Amino acid sequence: MPIVLIIAAAASYGLVTPLVKLAVRHDISVDWITFTQYPLPLMAFLVMTVTRRKNRPRPLIPQPGLVLAVGAAGAATSITYYRSLSLLAPGLAVVLLFQFAWMAPLLEWLLYKKQPQWPQIAGILAIVVGTLLAIPLGHGKISPLGVVWGASAGLFYALTLVWSSHFPQGADPWPRALISTAAALTIVSAIYLMGNIVAISKEAWIWGAAVGIFSQGIPLWLLYRNAPLLGASLTAILASAELPVAVAGSALLVGEPIIGVQWLGIALMIGGIVEGSISKPST
Repeated sequence: MPIVLIIAAAASYGLVTPLVKLAVRHDISVDWITFTQYPLPLMAFLVMTVTRRKNRPRPLIPQPGLVLAVGAAGAATSITYYRSLSLLAPGLAVVLLFQFAWMAPLLEWLLYKKQPQWPQIAGILAIVVGTLLAIPLGHGKISPLGVVWGASAGLFYALTLVWSSHFPQGADPWPRALISTAAALTIVSAIYLMGNIVAISKEAWIWGAAVGIFSQGIPLWLLYRNAPLLGASLTAILASAELPVAVAGSALLVGEPIIGVQWLGIALMIGGIVEGSISKPST
């Protein structure tokens, strides 16, 4: 069941891409989307934390430093990824982000001495190749700064997955989601908002709330609850299910065509996810 729930979290993340594209088509700034995605999930996490606290005698937030680190890494992922999108073709930015597929297992090995199993390595290779095929890179001059931002987004997302997998098993995910989201909102506010909250339109709040449900509300609870049961390598492999959902969602909701080589890439990624899931969780 944890495997299925992490895939569901990845699918939720995958719907963010077409939603952001639709919001941009409605002239909503990506800066405002970055900020407005947080308040609604934050309020939901607060309500769940308070209502469930009465029946939870254990410490409210085990490992608070790790929780804050995850929140900071999540905010850094959003900031660097959106900046890469402003400088690179969207396909190239996505490919750079999805380098988390191999970065997360490598970080898990370097930081926690947990080496990925051979089925996971094979799955990671298939996912990396599938990513290159599933996303059209586009043409034109490549910005070195954009590449740095995109690669940084992949690194920060890999850190988010690795650190999330080291939360205590069985601990209540709601307070962790609350604190990490509050930390992310604080960082994003300092960079994008700068006290100019009145400038955000009603439409931006609506689109931001819709994005927040799928970028924060659903996936964070699923990730924080199940990643500790699977380990970072398997979590990263399963999280790659985000891309096929993003490509399919963009086709259905935005009308972007899918060419034959993209279907091949998606098939490779799905095969890599299945192959990587054969291994035992590295808890």
